[in-house]
Amino acid sequence: MKITSEVPSKGLEWTNLVLGAGLACAAFAFTELPAAAWNAGIVGVLIACCSAVALYRYGAWAEWSNLALGWAAAAPFLLGPGSAQAAMWTHVLVGLCVATIAIIQLSNGSKAQMLSRIKSDAT
Repeated sequence: MKITSEVPSKGLEWTNLVLGAGLACAAFAFTELPAAAWNAGIVGVLIACCSAVALYRYGAWAEWSNLALGWAAAAPFLLGPGSAQAAMWTHVLVGLCVATIAIIQLSNGSKAQMLSRIKSDAT
């Protein structure tokens, strides 16, 4: 696993950081649902932290972490707050967005790595 300072797309990484911070802040709106509040707070902070570190020193580990943290999309159905519409949709939408961005970043990173290998083999 190679760690570089090159982020495939800084804009997408910033988007994940904002989504994570937004999910963490949404925890305060879910105070009547402790499981949803704790999940939103913890997962949101972890997403924001992984994205912030990736902006400083990029590695595929950050995207794999965010892909795993996209679990927030399934959390309402596993933790039980699925009946509360606001909590459910917040978790589902943020989780799907974070997971999708992680897949795009991983795909872009592997394409760039493959192109650099091809160029170095050609010389």
